[in-house]
Amino acid sequence: MEITHWSSVDGVHEVLLKYSNMVVIIRLKASEDKVLETERQVVIRVEEWNPGAVQANRLSDGTIKLRFRRQNMTLSAMMKTPHALSSLLEEWLMSMRGSTEKNRDHTKRIQAVKRNRDAVSRMLEQASIEKLVEAQGQINEKINHAEDTLAGYRPA
Repeated sequence: MEITHWSSVDGVHEVLLKYSNMVVIIRLKASEDKVLETERQVVIRVEEWNPGAVQANRLSDGTIKLRFRRQNMTLSAMMKTPHALSSLLEEWLMSMRGSTEKNRDHTKRIQAVKRNRDAVSRMLEQASIEKLVEAQGQINEKINHAEDTLAGYRPA
């Protein structure tokens, strides 16, 4: 388990917990007898998560609203950006996915690069100067033929 401390203000502690199969964002409040009680939490299980599903936005009062599906909570204002928070959580979740997902992602990236290469090849082929020169030659022949016909050198 990995623990990242987000903030502690007036006996309220906000902590990010990374387990082997989930991430928990939790707000703990210290009671009068110094016992920590869970005030609010968001649980993100790796099997329920998709890349980009964790959203964090700064609110007008400076706090950060974290959302995952129907769960949400507000975290204390920090010098870190909301993007830093969501990126950290997404990075943790991505690392939990394992090598099978990484291989799939790698394969998808390779296929995308190949598709881009093929598209560029087709565009270069279409923009080939040789084909343009050939097309210009055909057009010039048609123009010469039309001029000759109009001038009376050739029968129509």
